[in-house]
Amino acid sequence: IHQGSSKIRPALGSICTCVHFLKERGFCATPDILLADFDLNGLIDEDEKATDQSKPEPENWIAEGKGGHIIMEAIDNPYYQDSPIALDQAKETLSAVAGLHAAAWEDKELLIKADKWLSRGSYHLKTRNVKELAGMEQSWEHFRSNFGESDPALFDRCSDIGKRIKNLAEYISDEVSPGPTDRYATLSHGDFKAMNCFLPRESTDRGVILVDFASTGVGLGMSDVAMHIHHAIKAEDLANGGEEVLLNHYLDQLNTQLGPDKAYPKDVALRHYRLACADYFRFLLGRFWKSASPETFEKRKDSKNTVLMNRNLESALAFLDRVEKHVTEIEKERAACLA
Repeated sequence: IHQGSSKIRPALGSICTCVHFLKERGFCATPDILLADFDLNGLIDEDEKATDQSKPEPENWIAEGKGGHIIMEAIDNPYYQDSPIALDQAKETLSAVAGLHAAAWEDKELLIKADKWLSRGSYHLKTRNVKELAGMEQSWEHFRSNFGESDPALFDRCSDIGKRIKNLAEYISDEVSPGPTDRYATLSHGDFKAMNCFLPRESTDRGVILVDFASTGVGLGMSDVAMHIHHAIKAEDLANGGEEVLLNHYLDQLNTQLGPDKAYPKDVALRHYRLACADYFRFLLGRFWKSASPETFEKRKDSKNTVLMNRNLESALAFLDRVEKHVTEIEKERAACLA
């Protein structure tokens, strides 16, 4: 923790979440943890949720002696990181996260504990700055003014997508935020991008290793899947059935581990996926597209840690096309609920 930081609560929350998760983890696709602990006494309450945005920043805080430490296995030559990744690699990463989801699936005792100690996803509405949602229309108009000529028909169809996603944001967030005792609740990684996956160079029983659990908490598994598929895989690979291949692979892997008594019905899973894609779009638009331009795309085109839709126009347009269709379905769903 750096004394000069103007906002330290996000850093404190990340320390708490990582340490709590790694000490209590119940699945094997993580580095071996040798030691994990923290001391934040006087800075953050032990019983407060790590990403509670309603709490004020600590005043007159002293950093000396405060912080946390995690000593873990070094992951080196047998493994590598990359982004974007191919479909076969994505199957491996989705198999790994299916293991995380299956390990906590509808485990009420575990999830009640996790709901107290852990976080919400990195793009969850309740963890984001309220200015992002308030500025949806302006963010969309900025993006449209910079890229609208690339596909006029698509941008015409999406002409008011900023307003539409803003109006749906609370509904979508509620639908993708199960409580710890709700059906289909599990532990969600929360920041499931390709660079948080170590891929094996050769076939191994251990498989993919997942890292960075600073945003892990109770949620839907499909929130991880929706982020991962669009953050990490090229539009050309998702086209012509590639997206469906990955969704079916994830569901097969998950349901094999869950067994018939806890199976995730495909119709429910796909509804959750549509909602999660729209939720991720809300984050993308409010956080990144508000300042996007051809120049920033060019500057970031080789940045492996940057979401593809913020550095590759083909991926951005394909996601926009897909999300607008999802938003239309969600609008119909919500209207039926209100009728």
